[in-house]
Amino acid sequence: MARAGCHPSRRSVPGGSRVAAGEGREATGLFALAQRAWPFVLAAWFAWQSYLRISFFVAHDFPLGIDARIYYRGVTAWLAGDDPWAAAVLVHGSPFNYAGTPVTTVLMAPVALVSEDVFTALWLGATWAAAFWTLQRLRLPIWWILFPPITEALFSANPQLVVLALLLVDHPIASAIATGLKVYAFIPLAGEKRWRQIAIAAAFSAVTILIAPNLWIEYFQQFARISDRLASQSIHGFSAFYFPALLAVAVVALVLLARRDPRAAGWLAVPAVWPSSQLHYTTMALPVMSSIMAFFLAVPILRLPPLVITLEICRRLVAARIVRPDSPEAAAAPVPEP
Repeated sequence: MARAGCHPSRRSVPGGSRVAAGEGREATGLFALAQRAWPFVLAAWFAWQSYLRISFFVAHDFPLGIDARIYYRGVTAWLAGDDPWAAAVLVHGSPFNYAGTPVTTVLMAPVALVSEDVFTALWLGATWAAAFWTLQRLRLPIWWILFPPITEALFSANPQLVVLALLLVDHPIASAIATGLKVYAFIPLAGEKRWRQIAIAAAFSAVTILIAPNLWIEYFQQFARISDRLASQSIHGFSAFYFPALLAVAVVALVLLARRDPRAAGWLAVPAVWPSSQLHYTTMALPVMSSIMAFFLAVPILRLPPLVITLEICRRLVAARIVRPDSPEAAAAPVPEP
């Protein structure tokens, strides 16, 4: 009777197993199609957002290489005996002031050997070279050059892309230069536990106190004014720094991630919480960035990076709890690509 009872159920859904298999193949086919289409979608999204961003700068007469010009004027003002943090580039009468640290100012002193236009052209070239080298180093497709935080840095010639490339070189001298250009470069170094490089970079920074003690004194005297002016000119930036509730959430998320993956936390911290951050600061997250993160971080909306990064951290922490590191599933799971 048991055997007889099984037969009607099989006959009641003729070809049932074949239908299920067909549905599975169809679902798998759709997923494969979506996977193949996703790079084209992402590239188009990057291109569109970059077009909007750069068009805004061009329409409002921001000069090409504006950040290189700001750095040049700050450094040369100091060498001329003037206040470097009073140096600025004007855009329709609105100033964008130099805000580099004394370490940056001393490090970039050789720029005075050439004219502003020559330095801007050279620094633009270095920025583009750093961008392509970084993509190659991270094994990202060449069309990631259209990622809006990258294109903004390429337009402005901000040192950020050079800093990222120097950090990826993973050499003490390169890391010392990176931290000299941008002090927040210490954060991903700490995340990767490059303690020897941190010590050398800190010693390099300390030497500038001996080279230019008066510059350091003036910097500390003006620090509050420099910070307030930078916050105003950046509209308080893209990060959570000036928004206590959002900052608290982002910091807690980063701390929780740091306990499990300090490397990822180090690369994500700068765009999430660094004060007065600009869109190009988001490139600091490239070494640990997923394509879905990049999709949202491509949009230049203030305070969006800490929200996206916090959600990404939650996803990583939840996934880590579902698939334990010592489980068979973790051993079999593919490593996610950036």
